Amino acid sequence: MAERRRRSGRGISAALAAVALVVALVPSVATARPATADTAHSAPQPASSLTPSGCTAGTTLNVVAHQDDDVLFQSATLVADLRAGRCVTTVYVTAGDGGHPAAYWQERELGPRAAYAGILGLADVWTTSTVEVGGHVVAVARLDADPRVQLVSLRLPDGGTDGMGFPLTGDTSLLELSTGEIDSLAAVDGTATYTLASLSSTLDALMAAVQPTNINTLDHVGAIDDGDHPDHHVVGALVDAAQQRYTTPHGFAGYQGYGIRDRPSNLTMAQITDKSQAFFRYAEHDPATCGGWDACWNKPEYDWLSRQYAVGTPTTTAPPAATPVDPHAPLSAFDVTGGATVTASSENTADGQTAAKAVDGVADGYPGDHRAEWATVGGRSGSWLSLAWPTARTIDQVVLHDRPNGDDRVTGATLVFSDGSTVAVPALPDDGSAATVTFPARASSSLRITVTSTSGTTRNVGLAELVVRSPSAAPTSTPAPTRTDVTAGAVATASWDNPADGQTAAKAIDGVADGYPGNAANEWVAPWGRTGVALTLTWSTAKAMDTVVLHDRPNLSDGITGGTLTFSDGSTVTVPALDDAGGATTVSFPSRVASSVTFTTTSVSASTVNVGLAEMRVLVTG
Repeated sequence: MAERRRRSGRGISAALAAVALVVALVPSVATARPATADTAHSAPQPASSLTPSGCTAGTTLNVVAHQDDDVLFQSATLVADLRAGRCVTTVYVTAGDGGHPAAYWQERELGPRAAYAGILGLADVWTTSTVEVGGHVVAVARLDADPRVQLVSLRLPDGGTDGMGFPLTGDTSLLELSTGEIDSLAAVDGTATYTLASLSSTLDALMAAVQPTNINTLDHVGAIDDGDHPDHHVVGALVDAAQQRYTTPHGFAGYQGYGIRDRPSNLTMAQITDKSQAFFRYAEHDPATCGGWDACWNKPEYDWLSRQYAVGTPTTTAPPAATPVDPHAPLSAFDVTGGATVTASSENTADGQTAAKAVDGVADGYPGDHRAEWATVGGRSGSWLSLAWPTARTIDQVVLHDRPNGDDRVTGATLVFSDGSTVAVPALPDDGSAATVTFPARASSSLRITVTSTSGTTRNVGLAELVVRSPSAAPTSTPAPTRTDVTAGAVATASWDNPADGQTAAKAIDGVADGYPGNAANEWVAPWGRTGVALTLTWSTAKAMDTVVLHDRPNLSDGITGGTLTFSDGSTVTVPALDDAGGATTVSFPSRVASSVTFTTTSVSASTVNVGLAEMRVLVTG
């Protein structure tokens, strides 16, 4: 093949203007495609499957050239959209193959998935499929934990920094397609072939399917020879033309690429941290780039990570701002946290890091006193803590303290009140210091904080402390009825127990709700027992009772999922599944007088080997 000169970008605008007329008059026709691993097993879904739902915060469509363009050149906007709960669809026009064999671009496609999941603090688990859009089959990956996030891949050849393509893909490129040097361009996986008109029609069809309220792309203003990647300019120009044809009201923005290296750093430290963490997660799947600050030193990526610049006049709208937190804000007059019943999505009872520790008045936690904080067990985004009061409180402030360790970090949350109103919470200080969220006062009988995003290092999200404040004192409520523990004096017997390890029936009423992996000698265990195992408490004189509190063994393997209480008068009460982590399960029933009560297991988890109880208490109200 004869040597070719680097192309000028002067022909792109004229070519796209001609394409606009073709797109308007001629329907797109897809060329025949061979079966692939994606298409051979199931038929492509219709374009309508790309229409997201639950997009109350808005819908963003990003269209970029390569798999790192979004995290390198649009990251601050991307992070804000994802963490605000917007529906986000990102389209990668090329495979980003760089002239390498398929194994390279297939691995590279995993990079954005890791980055997006990390930004949201969600598991990096995606479901892949194919979708037919504008007569062409495209690859789609949806985030399992939040299907509103989807990545679409057209897999056209990477044109290289000179726009001349690579031998492995026939020296073809988007630039050649845009200037008319070639009539069509085939996807690297062989699934489709595009003309310039059909590529434009596909972008139109994507916009019609996704229905974005914001559209972001690359530099649609600069020229091919300005030092940026030619693929960036071609994609930017194509998307600009398509968004002008898209009639649904929307905002539009393009972002500068390589040239931002020569402009001043303009991101905040928090934005740089988020951007670098996302990019380094991506880089784990791209051996052609750098994967850390040291590795990126003296490379363009080092400078790109602290910069982001839009081109032209952006018309996109930013997500609603979270209510700012102010550690020095004057506090409302009254602490009305007291009296709330506290529950959580999960809690670490084994280490005493229960939900109640979030309102114990002590703002501390690991590496200080780990027993003074609430911690989930493996919880990240989606974890919640709920407070419920018997009567409504007037609330205008919530003071939050994150867990003070350097790894588990809340980077976004939502406060939800009993009237359905919500308040967005931004990132909490990572050192556990106070973050005061102030908002218009409202009456509410409950408050739930739901974590919407976490740092990539988070393993067990939680809070060191939560304080609810009010401009007025909490109402005086009628004291809750007291319960008297009548377990004392009972003799505990069981179907069988484990005296060799001190795990006898008597340990079920020793007043200590603990067991393996804590103190194994504080629990009752029936070795190899599953269903039909019984524990009986017998008193010398009959006792009035209306409540039984049960604590399962706190290991996560031996779980009681159902049981029955049988009293000496022959009456029975059904017991639901017990808390598998050993927390209290309270069973209330009409008062009765009995000289014995027997708890019998009726169902257990599949993993149960040795059924038992950490504790059982019998109480009466009054």
